[in-house]
Amino acid sequence: MTQADLARAAGLAERTVWLMERNEGGLASFLAALDALDLSLYCRNAAGESLADLLVTLRRRRGVSQEELARAAGVARPTVRALGRGGRGRLATLDRVLNVLGAGPYLAEKGHKKAFYATAGNSSVSETWRTPTRLLSALYRVFKFDLDPCSPTRKGPVKARLHYTVEDDGLSLPWHGVAYVNPPYGKTLHAWVEKARREHVEGRARKVVLLIPARTDTAYWHDHVTTAEVWFLRGRLKFNDGPRPAPFPSALAVWGASEEEVAGLDEVVPGRRS
Repeated sequence: MTQADLARAAGLAERTVWLMERNEGGLASFLAALDALDLSLYCRNAAGESLADLLVTLRRRRGVSQEELARAAGVARPTVRALGRGGRGRLATLDRVLNVLGAGPYLAEKGHKKAFYATAGNSSVSETWRTPTRLLSALYRVFKFDLDPCSPTRKGPVKARLHYTVEDDGLSLPWHGVAYVNPPYGKTLHAWVEKARREHVEGRARKVVLLIPARTDTAYWHDHVTTAEVWFLRGRLKFNDGPRPAPFPSALAVWGASEEEVAGLDEVVPGRRS
């Protein structure tokens, strides 16, 4: 179909179709275009009979209020309320809200049976090393985290507004705000490190704080970690707040920190900046 064909089928102006293909315009027009194309909007990480149902389900699953969601997405609370009540608003706003909620949106034919997604982000629990409480407490003195994209549970242990778990697959979702990342330390570690750098460089996450093993001989360290501010942590961390130290040294890589935050980390992090 041409843009003119779609405009006629959906009862829209051709310029409206042109705007939608650039992520602009209103949701009512967007839904009319989907109907003309016999498509529906689905979300990998939630289900619902309508767009409003999807948004409410996702927000409640994340355990965030409308106010918290609005703050994270950078929109007004009435805007979030309008989306949640009747799917009213702007296409660009919907895009931001779905990204913050980790929805994993995609278009498919009406009646499409949602597929089970298993990607590189779905790593074994045995690869997970929970950040020691003491280190987190130090980081909270410098940062307020908006997102933990690889959380072991939906409510923590990291204090962040939103948490993506292994079921959400934060490796394949856009990040936002200030993200704290303690990724699985198995075969997908290089992908998480590359993702951390890319999310900041491409402007989705304002800041990224990444806790990883200090493996300076690896390709991902030279390709990505060297572009960040790096703190080599003193001694060996006791992950999961257990009695025994880890069998490897650790480092913090930070992208996007201000001069004030760098100075703050120099004070609170038990180690030395490279």
